[in-house]
Amino acid sequence: MSFPTSIGCFFLDTCVILSEILKENTPRIEKLKKDSRNHHIPCYISDSVKQEAYEKVQQTSNFVGDVVRKTIKYALENFRNQRNVSITEPMTSDDIKALEDLFSQYHSVIRRSHIGLASPVSLIEEWTISFLGEELDKGTRITIAEFLRELIKKLLELTGTIEDLYDELVTFQRSFVRVKSITLDSRIVIPVKNIGIHEPDCNHIASAIFHQTSAREKTVFVTLDFSSVLDKRDRIQSQLGIECCDPLYGLHHLM
Repeated sequence: MSFPTSIGCFFLDTCVILSEILKENTPRIEKLKKDSRNHHIPCYISDSVKQEAYEKVQQTSNFVGDVVRKTIKYALENFRNQRNVSITEPMTSDDIKALEDLFSQYHSVIRRSHIGLASPVSLIEEWTISFLGEELDKGTRITIAEFLRELIKKLLELTGTIEDLYDELVTFQRSFVRVKSITLDSRIVIPVKNIGIHEPDCNHIASAIFHQTSAREKTVFVTLDFSSVLDKRDRIQSQLGIECCDPLYGLHHLM
């Protein structure tokens, strides 16, 4: 199968950017990148996507680096106080079970409020329980203070990595993404809202529509948002004239 040199462009949703940063949905993202590279298809993000991605990264860093650090310390100390156990006593499986309840609360908060992202919290949870489990298996007498010192190192490493990957991808544009500044037009945004697409997604899609119209370049909006965008893709295409798809199928929507 042969393709022309230029067949259009992709406008990427925030969830695609975050998946690349957090190494989630990897086969889908790698397929998108391969298609983009092999067929010279530009991958753009709008200013609204850049802003939302930045806010999500900051929320995640703050949640993981501040909230998790403080509440783990408080939860463990409170657990010990309720049982009249000194906080200087070595940690046991009872402490791990107390952390199980705490991480369950974290996941519940994330699902309800969309503060932070689930993947980094899961990574910290997995590291925490594996680290403590290994120490207990070795018979190491590790205190809460010693554990917290190791946890802070891990939190700093994780948040630093996330922020560095955002900068590499978006701020300095050293990877496959380019920022395309779009002036939002209410005449485009309002019809997108009327389909039931809420902010900021309506701004992301409106930017892609504006580019397609003004540049006269076939544009596909690529997203992993199945519950509020892809479930409306037929209406979006018929009423607004732009195609939306999963990264797996992007190339074929430009044919």
